[in-house]
Amino acid sequence: MTTIKTALLAATALALAAPALAQQPTANPPAAERVANASPADTGEIIVTARKRAENLQDVPVAITAFSAADIKSARIERLEDLAKLTPGLNYTPLFGAQNQLPIIRGAAQTLGQLNVGVFLDGIYLSGKAGVDLELNDLERIEVVKGPQSALYGRNTFAGAINYVTKRPSETLTGNVEGTVGTHGLYKAIASVSGPLTTGVRVRVGGFYRTFDGFYRSSIDGGRVDEAENYGGIVTLELQPVEALTVTLRASYSKENNGQPPSNVIRNNSFLGTPAGGSAANQRNLVFRGTVPAIPRNGVTVNTADVPGLPGGSYGDREESVRASATAEYDLGPATLTSLTSYSYRDAEYTFDGDNTICERAAGCPNFGFPFAPAIPLGKSDFALSSSDGHLRDWSQELRLASSGKNRFDYLVGFFFYDNSSSSVDRGISIPGTLAITSYAAAAANYRYPRVILATQTYSGFASGTFHVTDKFAVTGEVRYENEKQSFVQFPAVPGGTVGSLTTYDLRQKVDFWTPRVIANYQTDNALFYASYARGEKSGGFNSGLNVFANQRAYFPEKSDNYEVGIKTDLLDRRLRLNVAAFYIDWKDQQAACQNPISAGGSSTNRTYICNVAASKIKGVEAELTARLNDYVTINVNYAYTHARYTRFVDDSLAQTLVLAGQPAVNFNGKHLPYVPDHKFLVSPVIKLPVSSRFDLEARADLQYQSTTYVRADNFQNFGDKTTLDLRLTARAGGVRVQVFANNVLDNDRPVAGVRFFDSVNYSVSSPYVTGANRREIGVSAGYSF
Repeated sequence: MTTIKTALLAATALALAAPALAQQPTANPPAAERVANASPADTGEIIVTARKRAENLQDVPVAITAFSAADIKSARIERLEDLAKLTPGLNYTPLFGAQNQLPIIRGAAQTLGQLNVGVFLDGIYLSGKAGVDLELNDLERIEVVKGPQSALYGRNTFAGAINYVTKRPSETLTGNVEGTVGTHGLYKAIASVSGPLTTGVRVRVGGFYRTFDGFYRSSIDGGRVDEAENYGGIVTLELQPVEALTVTLRASYSKENNGQPPSNVIRNNSFLGTPAGGSAANQRNLVFRGTVPAIPRNGVTVNTADVPGLPGGSYGDREESVRASATAEYDLGPATLTSLTSYSYRDAEYTFDGDNTICERAAGCPNFGFPFAPAIPLGKSDFALSSSDGHLRDWSQELRLASSGKNRFDYLVGFFFYDNSSSSVDRGISIPGTLAITSYAAAAANYRYPRVILATQTYSGFASGTFHVTDKFAVTGEVRYENEKQSFVQFPAVPGGTVGSLTTYDLRQKVDFWTPRVIANYQTDNALFYASYARGEKSGGFNSGLNVFANQRAYFPEKSDNYEVGIKTDLLDRRLRLNVAAFYIDWKDQQAACQNPISAGGSSTNRTYICNVAASKIKGVEAELTARLNDYVTINVNYAYTHARYTRFVDDSLAQTLVLAGQPAVNFNGKHLPYVPDHKFLVSPVIKLPVSSRFDLEARADLQYQSTTYVRADNFQNFGDKTTLDLRLTARAGGVRVQVFANNVLDNDRPVAGVRFFDSVNYSVSSPYVTGANRREIGVSAGYSF
């Protein structure tokens, strides 16, 4: 591991020190030749590989939003949040900071378990919720494929897939270096160099470094909350020993050191009643209703000072990743044989303030935990922390054979193997008032931390066939069979601990399923019409919470039936592009967040588990319009209507809370799925002004609006609607590029995430845990390309 890291860091340093040479054009891969030859007057073309073969975006009978390398630079797409702003039907929620990212496509939202959206880097699946939000540098394009892609992609593409495609080595010497400075202590440097080493051997080396002081500060100790320091590098080697064979080797390394999410627990405001552990004389509001408030810039109620006695010792999220892959493509003439082998390893360790509260009552507050201890003193804030040390390892092998060219019958067949293992120690601890433990160090020595090992092995075969009935009409059938074995092992990591009971588990389960898709499409000179049906299915897994009963440990697959019709058009001599898709989803056996009653003990997060008790129906429309008004002005507009509603959901913990408050049970029929707006709208005008033969200006505005979203399935709490505006002004002269940018110009402070949590100074009643938005940020970047 040390050797790989040293080599990658050395390669990054080489890229950063690469000399600026005479500007030369970058050679295009054969599949993208039409992009280079596109007329300046038209809306442009993008080649995508959403169906595991190179195709023009407008020729694919699937709803896809794609961004070219030029789009990525122009809009400054750097993280998942930026991508979601610009993509209809894609939403993004950072539930617990950097270690729990949640992309949502077409309303298929979930809070626990594996993602419903598969995220891929150069076709390689990225596992876990912490590893999907990458620093997006040196990319050729991004593809967001909507609707289930289970037939061809498998792994957790229940609602769609996001594929990041890095740039390939060039056939001539090229390079790029760029530096960025901005408000809130933003500094970033990226660089890459590419070219031939010898005949048939090409290399590309790139790297980045980013540091950020954060938007928020702790109200407890004044420390930084959401700061970040990230760096990494990538090396790509492309070998072509003979014309028919291309071998691509990639290796990357990245390290992230992020602060805590800027989150607070919001005090409840309704349903006055007697909390568990309280008395009639100590009634409290049991539920928060309405729009959750913004998080103050200097009012985040988390501790940030180092934690004595805990391994790691400091708050924040730290991740280190190594990824390697080998792709071989052999042109057999009538078909192409492709092999894709990948390996990745990630260390992920974090420590967060586990309660996000502070006692503000002079008379004291009821303590954290169950059973409840006497009141704690004014100003106390260190009741608990949430901490974990994890290690994740993936490797996979895909082999596929695809026909070449557009024949009467095009086919693709393949095999996929995936092996994943994750091991983590939950180091979360509390300081119970009922014990003679007054520090984290003492608690750490007494708690029986659990070690959890989860493993998955998947074997699957897939096939696709397209029959071109006529030159204009075609029918495509796809299918995948997946067989998955899973295991769950839990045992004490501190066998001698005296506090907290811990059961040892060694569980196994096996699931298998078929996921078909059928597409019919009709193509004219300037329009493509299509209709499709697809089955989405996502495998089950195991619940690892400490206070989950034995019969709740396993949860099972969920499935959906998806129907879609769409049209893709290029009109008015390719100056106007309009793509529209309408869809309907019937989601069954839905994996939802359930919670045991407080008598089970522990915090609300330790009592939460995944159960197959929900069902939903989702329908909607997505539209994308690109209009090139003249040689200087282009307007991009997109809109998504997503009607995502529960048709069934049994939440026993909420029912118990309402009974205590003397309120009737909630009927979930018709309730909004969390985090999904009914309406999402973007308008993005782009003005390009050629000032001279070597100098041009580009002005861009991205105005995005989304309607109200909800925190939980009960819809008691909402985030309200949200409007953001991003501005960019870019100047180019030869190989020099300068961009001035302003993100969230309106400084919208609507919270971006929220979950059911607990109020640790208020009898641990269930309360929303809310994460603040990224605030206004202004900066400038300058770069040189050759």
